[in-house]
Amino acid sequence: MVPSDKQEAIIDGIVKEFAGLAAHPRKSGHEKAVSDYLAARLRSLGATVHQDAVNNIIADVPATKGCEKVPLTLLQGHMDMVCVAKPGVKYDPLKDPIKLVREGNVLHADGTSLGADDGMAAAIFFYLLQQDFAHGPLRLIFTVDEEVHMTGSMNLDPQWVRDATYVINCDSESLDTLVVASAGSIHTDFTRKVQKEADPYDGALEVTARKFIGGHSGETINQGKSNAIKALAQALERLTQAGVPYRLVRVEGGAAANAIPSEARAVIALPQEKIAEARKLVAAEEASQKAVYGAVEKTLAVTAEETAVPGQVWSQADTSALVDLLVLLHTGVFAMNQHLSTLPDLSANIGTLRETEQGVDVEYFPRSSSNERLQEFVENLPVFARVTGFQLQVGKMFSAWTENVHSRLLPVMEKVHKAVLGKDPKVAAMHGGLETGFFYAMDPQLDLVSVGPNTHAIHSADESVDLDTCAQLARIIAETLEELTK
Repeated sequence: MVPSDKQEAIIDGIVKEFAGLAAHPRKSGHEKAVSDYLAARLRSLGATVHQDAVNNIIADVPATKGCEKVPLTLLQGHMDMVCVAKPGVKYDPLKDPIKLVREGNVLHADGTSLGADDGMAAAIFFYLLQQDFAHGPLRLIFTVDEEVHMTGSMNLDPQWVRDATYVINCDSESLDTLVVASAGSIHTDFTRKVQKEADPYDGALEVTARKFIGGHSGETINQGKSNAIKALAQALERLTQAGVPYRLVRVEGGAAANAIPSEARAVIALPQEKIAEARKLVAAEEASQKAVYGAVEKTLAVTAEETAVPGQVWSQADTSALVDLLVLLHTGVFAMNQHLSTLPDLSANIGTLRETEQGVDVEYFPRSSSNERLQEFVENLPVFARVTGFQLQVGKMFSAWTENVHSRLLPVMEKVHKAVLGKDPKVAAMHGGLETGFFYAMDPQLDLVSVGPNTHAIHSADESVDLDTCAQLARIIAETLEELTK
């Protein structure tokens, strides 16, 4: 057992490094400032740094004396974060720092997502570079845009990976679990041009789905949650089926493709005489949502409130097409893994609903532990686009990562984990997507393990991290690196 004063010193060192990172905005796709910060900080710690064309950071750290011939280990994380704020919190993710709040053992942010996913990787690695322990040559790799398009991993030169033997990825969410495989995924977008015309009605409602739990669409997709965008669409579909005429005026929902939406809203125009009936139908959808998801979604609300009558509305065809698409697209788990009963094998999430200059965009994000199954699923999506009059854009597949059954790194980490925590770790595959899939695709012989501190409610404004587990993880990584020198 580590003395409490030493544990607190480790925590203080890690929090200090994390605070330096949190001062730099790092929304996915906008990482230049934080990339420059990481490069400068690494150089100050004695690393040789390369910053590539997309702002990935690759930093080489020499082995300690006598360990020069130990195989190269990569320590890897990503620098971007999902930027989410609570309703009413003023927050510009392109300009504002994250305001940290420490309450005992827990670190969270003041009204926004924290960015422990995956800022804790950098904080822990930076802390370790200042400690005295034996290790072989190290290469730290911090990628951009992991949370959205995996731009960093997709553009990382394989030369930085292929001379390595071990990879420790620090982007998992539970310290008691060593991850040895992860799901693949594909970003897809359904888009449609929208025609506007004069409002034919004399009434208007704002229909809102709010206070849903939200969260990570990989790690929590099988926890019985609802999806606010889906709930909104189902409320509007009730109006359609009841014969209540309405037109969409504007819509929005969700924060990111890989985050289950916690809020969505639509303004609709309809006859004033139909408002009371429409509100009853929306209330019926709220009751249905609570009946189906209430054991998990304890605070959800689906409401309709009168609002100002708009001047323009969507055409009837565009209104119907969007609602039809959102109703047709399934969210949640399609199939569970045949060997691991708690692991989803195929899932999908309606992540965002946005109006654009051209019309409307719906991000739909499927995942699978099998590249072949994922490809088969995506090949069926053009049918949904065709029957609703949408265009479909399909991104590049993010590869699944398959376990290395001959791993040397895993048993070493299991041994160290037990020594530090006093119990055996779980060894598991995860349904979330990790950058390890790209590293695996570059070199299937790599020996990869992913681990991370205990983080909660990631990709949401309630995100937090347990600081004791950050200190314990720092010890696990340091002692693993020492073991690999033997």
